[in-house]
Amino acid sequence: MRSSSSSERFMDLFTPRTLPIFLMFFFWGFGTGGLWLVRPLFAYELSESFLLVALVSAVSAAPRSFTGPLTGYLTDRFGRKWFVILGAVIHIVALIGQFNSTTYLQYFLMELLAGLGIGAWMTSSNALMADYTQLATRGRAVALRQTSSRAGTLLGPLVAGLVAVTGDLRDVFLFIAACKVGVIIVTLLWVRDSRGRPRPAPSPTSRGGILQRLNLAMFRSRAFLVLIIATFSVNLVTGGTGVFRTFFPVQGANAAGLDEARVGTLLMFSGILALGAAIPAGIANDRIGRKRTLIFALLATSLTVWMMSGMSDFESALLAVLAFGFAEAFATGTNQVYAMDLAPDDRRGAFLGVWSLSMIAGQVFGPIVIGSVADNAGFQTAFITVSGFLVAAALIVTLFGVETRRGRQQTGEDPP
Repeated sequence: MRSSSSSERFMDLFTPRTLPIFLMFFFWGFGTGGLWLVRPLFAYELSESFLLVALVSAVSAAPRSFTGPLTGYLTDRFGRKWFVILGAVIHIVALIGQFNSTTYLQYFLMELLAGLGIGAWMTSSNALMADYTQLATRGRAVALRQTSSRAGTLLGPLVAGLVAVTGDLRDVFLFIAACKVGVIIVTLLWVRDSRGRPRPAPSPTSRGGILQRLNLAMFRSRAFLVLIIATFSVNLVTGGTGVFRTFFPVQGANAAGLDEARVGTLLMFSGILALGAAIPAGIANDRIGRKRTLIFALLATSLTVWMMSGMSDFESALLAVLAFGFAEAFATGTNQVYAMDLAPDDRRGAFLGVWSLSMIAGQVFGPIVIGSVADNAGFQTAFITVSGFLVAAALIVTLFGVETRRGRQQTGEDPP
């Protein structure tokens, strides 16, 4: 990822240093795809409550509010690689515990532990990716990262569905754990560590506490506030604990009469569209800018959520998941590029760790609210509410967002 030319071809972004990064994201995505299928179905099997399904998804996101910022601060001091590995190890332990769970409470507690591992992984891997990219080509580089990750999430639900049908639903947890082992092997053997450019050592008189060293001024800007609002809105719906993957499998099984294999197949179709849309999203980010692409993504995601509100059979479910896959690729990719652009080089981990709090807030708030509304007023009202929130977020970005594509000068620094 050395060239900063805006005309750089995608294949030029593949180097012996970056290929292991993309392989690492593939293995994580492969397991995540299976997790998206098994988490709501297993929680519903143990609880038979939409609200408790939402609660377990929210609990998965909640521990990241602690591990995200802490991991970011530590990666700035000690590097990214070992925290990527630590996150995978913690998640493996949690998955083994979930495989052996026989009650909802046991599963709930293991989901707390899983959230700690996922939080460490998310912050350290995002910081690692930001270190390996430059402003002019970051949109396309992140698109390639998304492509490798989505290739895994594309296959994950299909394989997990087959594992559940041919064996038992809980066997999917072992499949996911095996994917995390792949992450550890690739990271340990082939990924080169990185961190932002070090700051000059502070003088004894200027040293302060952790909060002072974090330089909180980088969070007191209009651009950061808009980033937080956009990230919160996107993560209401997307991600492993967002509204789509929390409630689509359950609604598909109950409202549309789909079995696990067909639900997994539809999730795969959504992944195909997301995979195909990742590259166009990256091109749009680098050529027309992050702000306009993000506005489009928020409005497109709002439309897909509205479509989910009327899902009643296989055809309507198929249309909704295809549209969602396209919108999600633009929303998540652009949001991540926007955050990486705004992160200071020497405090990138800390910035992205604090930014991750808005991701977590969306992933916690979304399932709980939608689950509560769905239990009391039905899915249609709940989904329309989220759709309206996304439209409001798009308006805020339009009025107050800043363009980062040319907002910062390139340093000319080579990535690790």
